Amino acid sequence: MTTPEVIVPVDWTRRSLAAMIPASVLAKQTGRSLHLVSIVPTESEIEARRRGVREEAEQRGIREPQISILKADLNTVPIGEREGTLMRVINQSPDALVCMATHARSAIGDVLLGSVASDILEGSAHPVALIGPRFSADWQGPLRTVIACLDGSELSERILAPAAAMASATGSGLMLVQVQQPEASHQAMIQDAAESGYLQSKAAEVQRDHHLKANWDVLHGRDPGRTIAEYVAGYPGAIVAMTTHGHTGVRKLAFGSVARDVIHSINCPVLALRPRADG
Repeated sequence: MTTPEVIVPVDWTRRSLAAMIPASVLAKQTGRSLHLVSIVPTESEIEARRRGVREEAEQRGIREPQISILKADLNTVPIGEREGTLMRVINQSPDALVCMATHARSAIGDVLLGSVASDILEGSAHPVALIGPRFSADWQGPLRTVIACLDGSELSERILAPAAAMASATGSGLMLVQVQQPEASHQAMIQDAAESGYLQSKAAEVQRDHHLKANWDVLHGRDPGRTIAEYVAGYPGAIVAMTTHGHTGVRKLAFGSVARDVIHSINCPVLALRPRADG
């Protein structure tokens, strides 16, 4: 039986290499092997890239990871698309957890998160661990808390099973959160009570379906992404879990605005799931 993998796509940028440490932590805590994958445009670059990736791994205390350096013509099929080289590697290990860095350059979804990350998230049936631009170098693990973000929708609730599985596999606590606008009114108090009841019911479902205790918390803030990021900063060893949504016909916007804001501003990994239309 093949050991499940944590697959880490890397190139030669500091941004992509930031995923090595959290990927190593996730691999160790979930009993997976670590597989570093890099794509080069010519055969002549393969050995130099292999040496470089190995050296970068050793500098981070990562010993003997599997390393695959693959040649691909980047002018034909983009490496992250369904027919691309990287997706073929991922599909060969169907139970793999992909952990990869993203980059932030503008407020437009795919540019913010990187076209490869967007393609992989859109093409994967499983959550992808994303390492955003404000990921803290102090995050060294171990993973202690999985913070699942809900908004009351059925789509957001699809993260519950993967979040519970991650918590169980790593021996971490599970926290369910929802953001409410900070309106000081009678109606706001009614809404706060309703959301508390909603989270409490979801925690009960997790206990029933996954035999795992979940705590919950209602957050208050006008900017959900920033509110979540500030809340998570108080949890060392956290990973945020949330769903994303896309916009039909616009492949470039594979991330919902709240998920995009969280990934852009958070100091820890984000376990992101793009639910498929077929559920």
